[in-house]
Amino acid sequence: MHRGQSPRCIVIPSSLGVLLSVALLASGCMLGDVRNQVELLDRTCLMEGAVSSVGLEGQTVVVVLTPADAQAGLVPEPVDYTLPDDSGAFSFALQPGNYQLFAFQDGNHDLELDADEPALHVNRGEGLECGAGQRLRVEDFVIGRQDRVAGGGLSVGASRNLVSGAMASAVSLGQLTAFGEVVDLADARFDLELARDSLWRPVDFLRAGHAGVYLAEPLDNRRTPVLFIHGINGSPRVLEPLIRHLHGDRYQAMYFYYPSGLRIDQIAWHLDRIMRELEHRHRIDRYHVVAHSMGGLVAKAWLRERAQQSGRARILSFVSLSTPWSGYPSARQGVDHSPVVVPVWRDMATGSEFLQHLFDAPGPADRVPEHHLLFSFQQSGWLPNGSGDGVAALSSMLPPQVQRQAASVFGVDTGHVEILSDETAQARVETVLRRAE
Repeated sequence: MHRGQSPRCIVIPSSLGVLLSVALLASGCMLGDVRNQVELLDRTCLMEGAVSSVGLEGQTVVVVLTPADAQAGLVPEPVDYTLPDDSGAFSFALQPGNYQLFAFQDGNHDLELDADEPALHVNRGEGLECGAGQRLRVEDFVIGRQDRVAGGGLSVGASRNLVSGAMASAVSLGQLTAFGEVVDLADARFDLELARDSLWRPVDFLRAGHAGVYLAEPLDNRRTPVLFIHGINGSPRVLEPLIRHLHGDRYQAMYFYYPSGLRIDQIAWHLDRIMRELEHRHRIDRYHVVAHSMGGLVAKAWLRERAQQSGRARILSFVSLSTPWSGYPSARQGVDHSPVVVPVWRDMATGSEFLQHLFDAPGPADRVPEHHLLFSFQQSGWLPNGSGDGVAALSSMLPPQVQRQAASVFGVDTGHVEILSDETAQARVETVLRRAE
């Protein structure tokens, strides 16, 4: 990925509807930024495949290496790594280029190749050319008990570097991702201006190393983790009133931070890769998921795909707050009329293919957590002030299909963002978490 920032425009949005109105009337500056970001996204190479290691102990680690160049005296070095899911599937998002692929069976879970651990060079060690915009499918391979490579001592943990000065050399999304860093919500990376800017410049947000799952404090196995997911133009800081309300002796917070402008399935894919590794590295065997607004769509897309995998931690409950399950008419207007479309608008638009299929194929019952739906509505005086919460319509937050599959539906007389600091909503969330354990 090449470093650099697009020229900045002044944008002061307050809701998705305002954002779309601004976009449709904007000068070429903002829309030009979006166009450039979409072009960069389209150049990303996705490398994927599947590995099996029948009868071997430990976790398989798949590693992307830089290509060897004997004439230049270069040896392959780890660029990024991932942990395949239970089916063996893995994937990487990479800058176009030539790479080698390597895999080993990490018997002691230290992310280092020991001399006695099975390992092999995929594709006989030959380079794999990953072209711009290509979805490169690597032939499935097997690690056998007798597979070994010369040398050893490969350590992949250092292949990721979130130090600002290293961003220019990053070639993989994994190098730019936070995997469980302990960061306070007051940190500058969670500033709302930066978060709002991620709608228009999602690639810049990723290249700056902001995206990932963060921890409020080191994980403690005596407490149950709760994964919080913010909404569009938000950051984990928006969720702080709800996070601070949870009983500190019983729960501890993890928070997912993502650029709002990406397609929701892309965001969900990134979250799945992060959580797969965190579950493995920290021996997380259970946790809750609490998501606000568009974060509920992200969570549902992720949980739907995750339910197809076995061998994962148990999700005890899924709580959504003020999620627009039927999308926004304003996003549909943006898709239909804007000369440049922000990728996420395509999913948030009413009637989108994404929304139509979001509740298809939920997965085996024992892998699908109960969904507890909280929604917000505003009243003024004796009569309701519209049929929504100031941002999302009730018809979008409460479609019959979603109500039928929900374990509970709970309404709160408050606004779309204000629900996070509403005492009734906070008490309801904690009640749901306690009953699910």
